Amino acid sequence: MTTTGLNPQRETAVVLETGVDPFLRLAGYLFLVQAMGWAFFFFRWLTFGTFGWQAFASELALATWPPIFAYLIYGIFFAADIIVGIGLIRNVRWGRIAGSIVAALTLVVSLLYFLFMREFYGAVILFGLSGFLIVLLMRHAPWSLAYLSGFWLLIFFILPMLIVFFVSLGERSFRGTVTYPEFSLANLPIYFNDYIRFFSPINGSYIYVRILMRSIGLALANTFVCLIIGYPFSYWMAKQPRHRRPILVFLVMIPFWTNFLVRTYAWMLILRDSGLINTFWTNSVHNLALQLAERAEFFRSLATFTEDPLPLLFNQPAVFLGLFYGFLPFMILPLYSNLEKLDWSLLEAAADLGANARQRTVRILIPLTLPGIVAGSIVVFIPSLGSYVTPDMLGGAKVILLGNLIQQQFMTARDWPFGSAIGFIMIGMMMLAIIAYFRVQSRAENPI
Repeated sequence: MTTTGLNPQRETAVVLETGVDPFLRLAGYLFLVQAMGWAFFFFRWLTFGTFGWQAFASELALATWPPIFAYLIYGIFFAADIIVGIGLIRNVRWGRIAGSIVAALTLVVSLLYFLFMREFYGAVILFGLSGFLIVLLMRHAPWSLAYLSGFWLLIFFILPMLIVFFVSLGERSFRGTVTYPEFSLANLPIYFNDYIRFFSPINGSYIYVRILMRSIGLALANTFVCLIIGYPFSYWMAKQPRHRRPILVFLVMIPFWTNFLVRTYAWMLILRDSGLINTFWTNSVHNLALQLAERAEFFRSLATFTEDPLPLLFNQPAVFLGLFYGFLPFMILPLYSNLEKLDWSLLEAAADLGANARQRTVRILIPLTLPGIVAGSIVVFIPSLGSYVTPDMLGGAKVILLGNLIQQQFMTARDWPFGSAIGFIMIGMMMLAIIAYFRVQSRAENPI
């Protein structure tokens, strides 16, 4: 077709109208992939006895029906996906409407499959693919780009949180199962008994509140110490020549190469009574003190003091040390990212105008790096508050934090409603911390 003499704008419009729609083309290929899935299941059904496949829940259910139902289900969906996929790829007019109908039917089938079969993974895959096809057929670019991450958050974050909240409204039965009172307005306060129980005294002592305060105290202390040590180190990293910074970031990230559980266990080997520190204390230092005991009273006292190992493990300082060691890199990296982008000429201008080091730090450096400070504090505070491995291994049974309390309610006491309620209380505190972060970030970006 010749386009000589046409308006350039009109020519562009013609090309766009007759070009390939990327949304419909991608939807067509996904329909073909889905058709291959139905073909695979049909092949499994035909060759089940030959290859000895491990039966899925859907296949066990179909086995109870006449064989014609399996042939109809697999055959109809296979044919529909093939026809719709080819139609969308060839940009046939009816392809979009037919694809929407087939995707909606598949969505309904996935829901019915989960309700009757209780098979989670197959239903989630079918539901997610069908929903993605519907979004593509709507030709909505932002929804299409955000669908995969949004679907992941919905299935593996929001839905589990709703399940945990629903469990927290129940009660533990004598057999350890979850029961719910009959729903009525009069019984509404009963659903929140476990939340009230957490803040209520037991034999005159607020046990759970004390655990909460201990968890918050350790998390805040760890966040403060990580900030005090991490900020100067991040500042020093940002002031280094550009070719050295990747090496320093690499050194900070080296601990992430080892599993957190292994690193915590290494601290147990160092801090225990027969560990590195106490071996040096009770052997080397003690023997040296014994040899010098006759020369001075100090060495005689030291010899007596070094007879027993130091109480370095299974106490609160050991837990704090483990938290500090584990989460210090989480403070350094956000601070370094913020400091690296800082305009250092502002500090030089302030120095030229007569500001001393304290004024430059308080009035310029800290306000400009406040988003990094808050981000690092949030990243350290939240996992420190819910930490389970560190207090369990380094604190033993003497230091119980919220994470250990939740684990005990689920695994030992089998009180799932109370454990879920504790989890939601902890999530509430974390949400407050995140809200504080966004407020500070908003004020830093819009000071007026």
